[in-house]
Amino acid sequence: MSIRELLNPNNSALILIDHQPQMSFGVQSIDRQTLKNNTVGLAKAAKIFNVPTLFTSVETESFSGYIWPELLSVFPDQQPIERTSMNSW
Repeated sequence: MSIRELLNPNNSALILIDHQPQMSFGVQSIDRQTLKNNTVGLAKAAKIFNVPTLFTSVETESFSGYIWPELLSVFPDQQPIERTSMNSW
């Protein structure tokens, strides 16, 4: 890929990490509803432009809760990747 090449669905991906209720409580720099609206809007744009999109979550059952339903509704057939540690990378 050239540094002049624009991003497109073949050379990019959207990874949405830990968009879960308990993880949102730590966010202080933006209103939580605005965060949710912006994230859902980003996911919808990714879907329209066929950008590969992944969801990851952590401790869904025991602590963090399920990924926001509004976000999952954009990709209803997508199965989130449940991580085994807090480190996303």
